[in-house]
Amino acid sequence: MSDDWAIFELPGQDQMARHAEALIHRADLVRRDGWDQYRHIWSCGEVIGTALILGDHAELQRCSETTDSALERWAYDLWGITGGQSDVDAGLQRTRAWFDSIRATR
Repeated sequence: MSDDWAIFELPGQDQMARHAEALIHRADLVRRDGWDQYRHIWSCGEVIGTALILGDHAELQRCSETTDSALERWAYDLWGITGGQSDVDAGLQRTRAWFDSIRATR
């Protein structure tokens, strides 16, 4: 049995800040260059997270995602398995607020 329970725990503030900085940087790249050169080199999670930051519903659809399904994927990255499931059960309020807070700074 592994002693590594990190996937179940809430990520620290440093990890949250790194997620935000990475998505902001990717959103800036897409604004500058468009999606074509990035969508095939970034992970699916990076693409849908960037699309959420940009409010790009067409790109979400291209990934066969809706806003809610994309937020659900990100809930687990942001809050860990236990916290992610709690947020999903509560209607993704924390995850939606986290993405809204990033968009508000842009």
